[in-house]
Amino acid sequence: MSLLDVEQHNDEGFIEQPFKLPSFMKDWTDEQKAEFAYQLLKQVPISNTTKVVDRLKPLIHKDYISLLPYEIKLDVLYYLDIKSLVHMSATSTQWKTMIEDQQLWKDLFIHSGWSFNERAIHHYLSKKPAKSTSSTALQPSRFPTVVYSSRSQPLYKETLSHLITERYNRPRPRRHIKADDTPIYHYKESTDTRYINWKRLYRNRSLIEKRWREGKCKMRQFPSSSDLVGEHNGGIYCLQFNDSILVTGSRDRQIKMWDMHTGTLLRTLEGHLGSVLCLQFDNRYLISGSSDAALIIWDINTAERIRTLRGHEESVLNVKFKDDVLVSCSKDRTVRIWHLHKNGDAETRLVLRGHRAAVNAVQFKEDRVVSASGDRAIKIWDMNTGECLRTLDSHSRGIACIEFDGKYIVSGSSDQTIKVWNAITGECVHTLISHTDLVRTLQLDSQSKRIISGSYDGSLKIWGLESGILLRSLSQAPLGRYSHAIDL
Repeated sequence: MSLLDVEQHNDEGFIEQPFKLPSFMKDWTDEQKAEFAYQLLKQVPISNTTKVVDRLKPLIHKDYISLLPYEIKLDVLYYLDIKSLVHMSATSTQWKTMIEDQQLWKDLFIHSGWSFNERAIHHYLSKKPAKSTSSTALQPSRFPTVVYSSRSQPLYKETLSHLITERYNRPRPRRHIKADDTPIYHYKESTDTRYINWKRLYRNRSLIEKRWREGKCKMRQFPSSSDLVGEHNGGIYCLQFNDSILVTGSRDRQIKMWDMHTGTLLRTLEGHLGSVLCLQFDNRYLISGSSDAALIIWDINTAERIRTLRGHEESVLNVKFKDDVLVSCSKDRTVRIWHLHKNGDAETRLVLRGHRAAVNAVQFKEDRVVSASGDRAIKIWDMNTGECLRTLDSHSRGIACIEFDGKYIVSGSSDQTIKVWNAITGECVHTLISHTDLVRTLQLDSQSKRIISGSYDGSLKIWGLESGILLRSLSQAPLGRYSHAIDL
């Protein structure tokens, strides 16, 4: 029997003679066929063997993902860890294109629990980019801060495998990757349009998480050590900052506003007759409290004093406000809830009484106010009625600071401990022990599940909110710690 059989085609000018499997092989097992093919290939030149291998590749390496609808492909990729995505992107051009899809990185960003400013994104996308033939027109300062708790510095090209985060709990490569000198911006020069580069945002936020895990930070001084013009003449008791300014309050009775980027003094606010013990600002107002028992409302943009509020009989130790609600606490053992008018005026709505010593700290969320006192107690109040709903009493000494996010209450005390409470049940979830002196200040970040504490022992400590584990201790801080602020 001949191995060749002539097959006629519609094209009369072409005749193909395809290979047909001999009939005696039809009953062979797969193993026998494979062995026969192998032995046969050993008898032919290597060039012919290579051609056979090339013809076999599509049968051996079948890309099933490429056969799926595009939306389902992204859903599959969403469940992979970052290291797998990096490896896949190097496999083929098609996979690299899929992995570069911005929707995938947006989903990964949100899944990681990181927040972003939707209003800033909408504002940025709605504006037309400025026409320019120069690449220098695209400066980092032109772009809004769309990722909360992220610095506005440009992010440089970097191998993504360097950025494996806790999200997947993978070991991190220790090799150093040198950054490229070209910044990656949210702008397509080819089409002259703006877009949101979610991969860049994910990479940027991952870098921040990595720095938190490793405790990497840079110490800055305001004013700089080379230029001490404008420095406070007394201890700094309170501070707050954003991307543009740092505001500090001092024992010298002054409030100072500093440029966050240059460290230079912008303004000095004077008006209190005693030490400035607390302050808070937003995009409208700066409100400060003092040992002169007064609260002052300032215009944050002009630094003009709008109103002086009196009601407390002794030092105002803490102040918090949001929208039209202002809450203050005092050495006079009371908590005051004020109604803040649009013109900057305010009036007392409720006075909360019940603490047996100075109320050192206060926080509020929605309709709940939480206060902490030197009497060792934490009280939870109904903001609308003024009723004390619950008293938490577990510290052995006075409580100096408190944080409250609606779910957890975190308190720091003179007993050198930090306690984490379930705000709903009142249960003490964790007692954190490591400081060797008074825990004077706290910051709680609900999204990253971190607590940062500062103590008179001169250290800052980073804790896991849900685990209660000490993650990192920073001991470069100067001796004593009144107040600190963080940007997570």
